[in-house]
Amino acid sequence: MIVGAGLAGLACARVLSAAGRKFTILEGSNAVGGRVRTDHVEGFLLDRGFQVFLPAYPEARRVLDYDGLDLRPIYRGADVFVKDRFHRMADPLAHPLTAMKNFRDEIVSLRDKWTTLLLRKEVFGLRQPPRDLGDMETEDYLRDFGFSETMIDRFFRPFFGGIFLEKDLRTSAAMLQFLFAMFDRGGSALPAHGMQAIPNQLAVALPPGSLRLNAPVSGVRAGEVTLDSGEVLHADHVIVAVSEETAHRLLPQSGMPAPLPSRSTTCLYFTTDELPPGDPIIHLDGDGRGPVNSVMVLSRISPHYAPPGRHLISASIIGSPSSTELEQVVRDQMRRWFGEHTVAKWRHLRTYQIRHAQPEGRQLKLGSGAFPAVIEPGLYRCGDWCEDVSINGALISGRKAGEAVMRALGEPIQD
Repeated sequence: MIVGAGLAGLACARVLSAAGRKFTILEGSNAVGGRVRTDHVEGFLLDRGFQVFLPAYPEARRVLDYDGLDLRPIYRGADVFVKDRFHRMADPLAHPLTAMKNFRDEIVSLRDKWTTLLLRKEVFGLRQPPRDLGDMETEDYLRDFGFSETMIDRFFRPFFGGIFLEKDLRTSAAMLQFLFAMFDRGGSALPAHGMQAIPNQLAVALPPGSLRLNAPVSGVRAGEVTLDSGEVLHADHVIVAVSEETAHRLLPQSGMPAPLPSRSTTCLYFTTDELPPGDPIIHLDGDGRGPVNSVMVLSRISPHYAPPGRHLISASIIGSPSSTELEQVVRDQMRRWFGEHTVAKWRHLRTYQIRHAQPEGRQLKLGSGAFPAVIEPGLYRCGDWCEDVSINGALISGRKAGEAVMRALGEPIQD
């Protein structure tokens, strides 16, 4: 029995299904995906918080059908807002003409350009977060590697701060190296029909009747699962595939330390029918004036994100500010970026505040390796907080939990 139908739970189910084992997945919400969800609002596709997919993820390449996801690539680079205008930072290997055109742009020094190439060489061929960096933080690593404070503040802090959901760059340098390698190898993309296409693809392959939605769980122990309704279910093997916070609540006997407060994010979605020409590129706050850290015109990446004749814009904030004037503050910043005439035509669709967007503790300490899947005989755990905080990490952790069950059953592991 699997508790939770996020990516880790679905990856675990994939292993059991391949071996022909019967199982039930209990999901507390009305759909699969966990934190990877997409809502349909007025014909728009609204991912729950701005997210992107990295096609170079090794585990994702192994288990997902990329053609079925219809991945739409995002421009390899960024438009960074500094000194009252945008500066294009283009990947010189993917966009050599643009990179050459902006070669002497003052936003990035020649030394930083050269150091970036050295970092690409350093992480070349990396397929997982390295374990030899200990608990070194990203900011310290970048500074020691030779990047200037200007490059760190104008690019790394908004770009990777938006990925890590913290702008102090306290996250393990091992995650920086791994993600830099993934961006370098395959760029970033979005499924044409929203991020939930990823868990949906895994769920389609589940055996009929194995998924039970709207079934929140209140208690777990080896051999037994109790639902909020009071119903008690029994199984020889129970896999807990939920968030770190929920796992700590459901598994008080596991000895896991209390989780640190989660990292949060806020995403405001706007729509407009008039948009100037441009590229499907991320716009970054290089000045650090905020509150918006990044902006993306999602309908430029995939037109399916918006109805015909409309565009969808995401404005992402690190953290979860509670100001009642948040929309107005965001609009004020967007006017500085894109102009009064343009932003006046934006209509607010919805604001998402994701208070548990990413687990905190696992991002700080990767040198000690992953959490083991087996808690005790018959009881297992998985999730990105057990491996590394990424889609790739969630898929790996789910596979490891499924393989642990198969080993306990004395059966060969199928792929």
